[in-house]
Amino acid sequence: MSEVKIIDVKDHINNWAGHQISIRKEENGDHDQINIQLEKATFEQRDAVDDYLADHVMFMHGKAYSTEDGESTELPSVLYEIPLDGISGINIDGSIISFTTNRGQYAIIKS
Repeated sequence: MSEVKIIDVKDHINNWAGHQISIRKEENGDHDQINIQLEKATFEQRDAVDDYLADHVMFMHGKAYSTEDGESTELPSVLYEIPLDGISGINIDGSIISFTTNRGQYAIIKS
């Protein structure tokens, strides 16, 4: 895992603070999209005690909404967690950041 690349991703996302972002995740054929009025992004490295928790995590802080069938539902948490273990294929292209992790493929888009 390249710490410099993760820091670049976090710093780029923090430049979007105050804007809405969309996080699209594909995991085992399942597609999810979350919209967040972004306050900030933070990174945490920890020693996970089980396989469910990741050792490297990026947190998106802000009001979050799930979009399904054209309807938005506010999520109860103001923190969205992206596990970064096994991150690879990082691409930063203006208003789109994409990468793959052990858990799935992600695209983070500034609206």
